[in-house]
Amino acid sequence: MTYAYLFEAKSIQQYLFSSGKLKDVISASERLDRLIDNDHTSVLSHVLKQANLTSDLLESTDEKDAIHFLRCKGGAFYATCSEELPLKALRSLWTLTVTQLFPSMVFTDALTQGDSLQQAIDSGHKSLAADRNAPKLSLPYAPSIAARYPRTGKAAVPLSKLAIAATGSFDDKEINSVDIDTERHRQAYQSFNLREDAALQDRFTPMHLQGQIKYPIDFEKEFKFEGSAKAKQSLSKQQSEAIKDMALIHVDGNGLGILLMKLKTALQDHDEQSYRQAFRRFSDALNKATVTAAREATLWLYEHVLSEESSELNSKDKFTLPMRPIVLGGDDITLFCRADLAMQYARTFCIAFKKSSADELKNLNVDLGGIDHLTASGGVLFHKASHPFIQSHDLAEKLCSKAKVLTKSLFGLNNTDKVGPAALAFYRVSNATKQDLNVLLEQGETVSLDDQQKLHLGQGAYFVENDSNINGKGLSHQVLANLDNLMDASSKPQMSRFRQMATELSEGNLVEANRIFHRGLSLAEREAHVLNEALSTLNPTQQIDWYWKNPSQENSDGHLTTMLKDLLILDHYKPLVISQQPAAKEAAL
Repeated sequence: MTYAYLFEAKSIQQYLFSSGKLKDVISASERLDRLIDNDHTSVLSHVLKQANLTSDLLESTDEKDAIHFLRCKGGAFYATCSEELPLKALRSLWTLTVTQLFPSMVFTDALTQGDSLQQAIDSGHKSLAADRNAPKLSLPYAPSIAARYPRTGKAAVPLSKLAIAATGSFDDKEINSVDIDTERHRQAYQSFNLREDAALQDRFTPMHLQGQIKYPIDFEKEFKFEGSAKAKQSLSKQQSEAIKDMALIHVDGNGLGILLMKLKTALQDHDEQSYRQAFRRFSDALNKATVTAAREATLWLYEHVLSEESSELNSKDKFTLPMRPIVLGGDDITLFCRADLAMQYARTFCIAFKKSSADELKNLNVDLGGIDHLTASGGVLFHKASHPFIQSHDLAEKLCSKAKVLTKSLFGLNNTDKVGPAALAFYRVSNATKQDLNVLLEQGETVSLDDQQKLHLGQGAYFVENDSNINGKGLSHQVLANLDNLMDASSKPQMSRFRQMATELSEGNLVEANRIFHRGLSLAEREAHVLNEALSTLNPTQQIDWYWKNPSQENSDGHLTTMLKDLLILDHYKPLVISQQPAAKEAAL
């Protein structure tokens, strides 16, 4: 008989952003990053040590009753043992520790058994799903007469000495009580010295830059919303309006479920040791691929910003990057980034993740049924720095889901053999809102025309790279490079006309918008050919026109679609300077 214990933290993003203060978010993300890892500093390692349990978390062991880990990254771990008692001891102390350190964090766990390790794990997954729906009570319980922390509505507790010291650097110095999770975060902010030392940010930082760069912890005082002083002087009117805008990026991996099925099939006839070791190697490989991609994207950002500010930097100064890492776990990342650099950061990560995942999967030496890489899709939300984080993140997650729908559309929802290409969805909000993304798109990007038709002003989601599969499905109009080409082909007067068209369309005047468009084409002269070619690649009918009948099945009601709003968003956040420096060698990451 084989026993398995599975643990997964749930709703992590919502937990991180609950207080709405950046320093609490930073502290929470750093604490969670230290919760589960194959490192001696992790909470899991300390729990195993305190319980006097033998395991292979840090190094391999052949002891009979040792606990073996199949996964120990990204807020989850799967452990197995030939005896039930060690797993029971681990479960008791582990759940007690988690509820004390992260009182209101949602998690699921299951202790199961089976004739084989695979049966035990499969049974554990079913139990995790059932446990997710079981009601749970988080402590401290807040009755109606209890004082509450205004930011979260949870029961308030007095600040400890460490939390008081940390709160001295917060804006809410007059508050002497917070909810218990925020109190724990502020203790950690002080005791871990997160202002200067943060393990999570090192996973985003290229190895040769660690110690040389830092990340802002105060958006009002430390975050640079624009480039250098020289670049700031060259800002256009529209770019000046975007100065206090930033972007929240959330990217998640594609094809993980497909790959896990392939891995289970490939290992079904292997012995238990080979089975668990292969899954452990896969878990580590996935994390390594994500870290490598994040570092490559950060390196691009560093080189780009350095090219803007090199003449203004003192070589002895630490270089502050205009981004703030929030989450890196498993196959997903979350971060804040300077608005005009966000799309390229996300694109760089997606491209690098495909390559790094291919490199890591190759090293597994397991037949994965033709799957040789993973991809990642995500959402980029442009918003004001003052917007509540929890609302911004909810929209970023919905954008990520929208991008994943595009990714899956290429091979179908029931596909189990191919990993769809990377995609990004983006949107801009001007005001803080709690509305659902679909409601925002219906209200803000859908206009009614005179003939009772509707026009969707943007597609919202695009493939990061082009390939033969995309062209074969007739989806090349949703490739980011084609939108880039149209933006590059459009002069300032032409882009101004596109903005005029958007204004006319907001009033339902398609005829006037069409007149402005064709007038612009007639005046384009030298750029007309390039402009026409760019327009044709964005139209699924390959006609030189700026709108078309929506070809997707979900919108087969005859409504019209254009890329106009997407074009204007990308132009609004177009980077001021294009870095020409070559990327550093991969080994430096």
